Amino acid sequence: MHGFVRRVLLSAALSGAVAAGAACGPADDAGQGGPPTAAELAAALPEGDDLPGFTARPQDMPLLEKEDVVTADDPACRPVSDMMSVRPEHPRRAMVWATLTADGAPADAPPGSLVLTSHTAGDARAWLDDLRKALSECEGFTATSRRGWTYRFTVKPLPPPDAGDESVAYVLTNTSDIGGKGNVMTVVRTGSVLASYLLSRDTEWSGAVPASVAGPQHERLRDAGAGR
Repeated sequence: MHGFVRRVLLSAALSGAVAAGAACGPADDAGQGGPPTAAELAAALPEGDDLPGFTARPQDMPLLEKEDVVTADDPACRPVSDMMSVRPEHPRRAMVWATLTADGAPADAPPGSLVLTSHTAGDARAWLDDLRKALSECEGFTATSRRGWTYRFTVKPLPPPDAGDESVAYVLTNTSDIGGKGNVMTVVRTGSVLASYLLSRDTEWSGAVPASVAGPQHERLRDAGAGR
């Protein structure tokens, strides 16, 4: 089952976007307890019907591997391509994730995902700032992975939900996916944690994750002490 879920989500990544992989490094939030640990993030993962409109299933295997280093041909687009790379400019210190299945979705519909990553507080804010700037400048880019693939993607900003400390949202579409509608990525910051939601538009999901979903997850992170 795990192998199947991972293959489906990696397929979704190549037709849109994915947030994954933990590139770990030393903490630099001295005096603030450092970035949240994987255990703290796991305590904040939703399960079952914790998020309205979805069934969440926490996963215990890596979503991406060390070969999944992704680069963009346009430097202005790097904050977007970094979302699917294990070596982003702003390192991830810990990562946990869950699959999301929308209520009423067909049995063969691709699952979505929620990835929680911890960072230094400065890196979390900087990545959101960089993403916001990229969404105003980057309309498309060619991404290349050390795994051996190269794809062209288009980028379209979306109105983000009114949730968390700040958030961004966009559609990322693989131009080689004929007839594909791309994926919606919503990134919500809670302190030094980024919650990144990936949903396929092929399942008729057209907008950002609503505040009714992102808001409760923001509170879950706060309650678990992972939003510092």
